[in-house]
Amino acid sequence: MNNSFISQDENEQSPTSIIDEHRLLTERIDAASHEIDVFFAAPANRTSSDISRIVAILEELRNVAQVHFQHEEALMTKCNFPGLSFHKRDHDYLLKSLIHFTSSLSHGTVPFGPDMGVNLRSWLTYHIKKYDDAYVGFMGSGRIEGHD
Repeated sequence: MNNSFISQDENEQSPTSIIDEHRLLTERIDAASHEIDVFFAAPANRTSSDISRIVAILEELRNVAQVHFQHEEALMTKCNFPGLSFHKRDHDYLLKSLIHFTSSLSHGTVPFGPDMGVNLRSWLTYHIKKYDDAYVGFMGSGRIEGHD
């Protein structure tokens, strides 16, 4: 990924790069994955605090993802990236899935299996390789007029 896509977020004091946001997103996915692994490793010992912890981690992941996706989509809109609608659809898929997971967990249903952590990591890897790399290729192609 190209580290040059930097913008100033209104709520932050320093510039945030897409690379830094991807690192934070990866950290949150790893944390969620770990908690999901622990949750399924000892099903007989599950407590409501285990569920609450997973809900909190998934909500934090959703918040981090939402901020990142808004930043990324704003950059894509600014440079008229032709793949924005497909890219946004993939963002929306993850956000809707996380909302479903946290809502179901909060209502006493476990809507996923022990492979959920692996699936989150796979989603991120696939998304970056397919969608983000296409955007970086577009940005590096020189097809953008008036974009620094």
